[in-house]
Amino acid sequence: MPKTTQTTGTKYCKGCDTTKLIDEFYLRNKTSMVRHSTCKECDKKRVSETPSIVKREQALKRMYGITQQDYDMMLAEQNNQCAICETTEPGGRHTSNYFVVDHCHSTNKVRGVLCNNCNTSLGLVGDNIQTLETMINYLQKHSPTHKTP
Repeated sequence: MPKTTQTTGTKYCKGCDTTKLIDEFYLRNKTSMVRHSTCKECDKKRVSETPSIVKREQALKRMYGITQQDYDMMLAEQNNQCAICETTEPGGRHTSNYFVVDHCHSTNKVRGVLCNNCNTSLGLVGDNIQTLETMINYLQKHSPTHKTP
C-alpha cells in the first residue's frame, strides 16, 4: 500500500522541537510532495552556520567526486594558473575567487582547472574540436598580420 503524503495541516520539526504549519517546511521532492524533517527556519540557520570551506568541500565532492586537496593538487600541478590561457586570475563573477573544475560532460571525468573565461568558452562551443579549429582558422585569416596570397 503506497504511503500517503501530508499536504495540509501541521508537521513536527526535529530541529526546533516544535509543531508548525506544513508550508513552513521545504519540499524534499516535488513529485511525491515529501517535506524536510526540519522547518525552513532551522534549514536556513543550519546553512548559514556552515563554514564556506565546508560548503566548498561538499560541492567539490558532490559535483566532481574530488576533495579540496585534489583540487589544490591539480592547481599546483598547473603552477596555480589556468590550464589553457595560463592566467593566475580565476576571473568571472560567479567563481568566488576560485578556478573552475573542468570536466567532460559525457564521461564526468575531471580534466583540469580553468579560469572562468576558458571554461565558459569550451562550454559555448560544446567541447567541439572542429569548431575550435574553425575558429582558429577564422582568426588567423582575419588577423592584421595575415597576408592574403
